[in-house]
Amino acid sequence: MAQVNYTVDLVDGVWKVGLNGKFFGPYSSLDAAVAAASTAAHKAEAQGYDALLTINTPAEPAAIAPERDRDAA
Repeated sequence: MAQVNYTVDLVDGVWKVGLNGKFFGPYSSLDAAVAAASTAAHKAEAQGYDALLTINTPAEPAAIAPERDRDAA
């Protein structure tokens, strides 16, 4: 079975849907891009393709806990 690969990526600050290396969009939000990619993947499966959807969200910076002074008792 032929395979199609959909991705959802943040490209230059906007969400886009990728299909086999080409990008479409932009979409107004991550949710909108995921919905569009999911719909496209379902349509591809209905046409006999093996569809894969990958959502690539950027890593969030690690939360830095504030340093606390510890009193020596």
